[in-house]
Amino acid sequence: MDSFFIYREPLEELCHCYTQKEEPSILTNWGELNGHKGFVIAPFSEGPDHPICLLDGESGSYMDVPLDGNEGFQVIPDWQDDAVFTQSDNPREDYHHAFTRFHGALKQGIFRKLVLARSVIEPKEEALTPRKIFLRACKRYPRQYVALFYTPQTGMWLVASPEILLHGNAGGYQTMALAGTMKYEGEDMKWSAKNQEEQRLVADYIRTCLQPFTSELTETEPYTARAAHLVHLRTDFTFRLKESQQLGSFLSTLHPTPAVCGIPKEDARSFINQNEHGEREYYSGFSGFLGDKGEAKLYVTLRCMHFSRKTCRLYAGGGLLKESTEENEWQETEAKLDTMRQLLKGQ
Repeated sequence: MDSFFIYREPLEELCHCYTQKEEPSILTNWGELNGHKGFVIAPFSEGPDHPICLLDGESGSYMDVPLDGNEGFQVIPDWQDDAVFTQSDNPREDYHHAFTRFHGALKQGIFRKLVLARSVIEPKEEALTPRKIFLRACKRYPRQYVALFYTPQTGMWLVASPEILLHGNAGGYQTMALAGTMKYEGEDMKWSAKNQEEQRLVADYIRTCLQPFTSELTETEPYTARAAHLVHLRTDFTFRLKESQQLGSFLSTLHPTPAVCGIPKEDARSFINQNEHGEREYYSGFSGFLGDKGEAKLYVTLRCMHFSRKTCRLYAGGGLLKESTEENEWQETEAKLDTMRQLLKGQ
């Protein structure tokens, strides 16, 4: 099957569809994105099992398709991977053991923040094709970036994400610190000290990452941003890259942010890879488009699912501080998983 990448940006009615017969380029590190164009699919941690894939955007076929149109969505095949997903008999117990390890490291002061993720396998009617689920996600989540992509290296994934990693062009870019989670219960919501501290750590990290790359930086105060049935705390950063700097090098410094990883970054990433129950694969990586003149439309792979024919593997995570409690964090991941579960109901 041909590789493809189809996406719709927040509040847009137009989907962008690209298919490519050639194998994607395989990159070994984020810095190799310097000077490249095309559609990027990046994991949480790069490696031979889950490589950074780049569809060149030129050798294949491209079209823009309105959401209410049918032509173009035919690039999304009805075929679905025959891969078999497995999970343990007691995922709640697995989470308990992982939380104990993560929380212990936080209480010892080894880390200031860690993100603990988990996955769950949900049944799916075979008649509920990826095409139907993609269109359902676009209609249900108009404020989110929605993407569906496939390569032989990655398998087929759906993403519905509220989090920008990098958006703009050489004239100016935007990124954000998105952290803290509550269920939406109206406009007048109060944030706990734990949620505010979690988001502040992410904002501080992004500000520090940006300083060597820009001399023009502005940021907003933290504000409440809605994402489907959830809300998050968000700070927006706008900036211009210095002429001496390149996108790939900046992404190598920025990704993964503490919104999906931890502080300090490299130690946290290593700890996560060794202590989470199961691999993240492309969850908490990023995907999107790189174009001419430094154009970037990259989003964090936050709410997502990996397809097989009769099941899907859904992913979610939550930021832990030493003040975190296990049951609250478990319920937060349940609420996040519901974003994807809603798309699998019915045919």
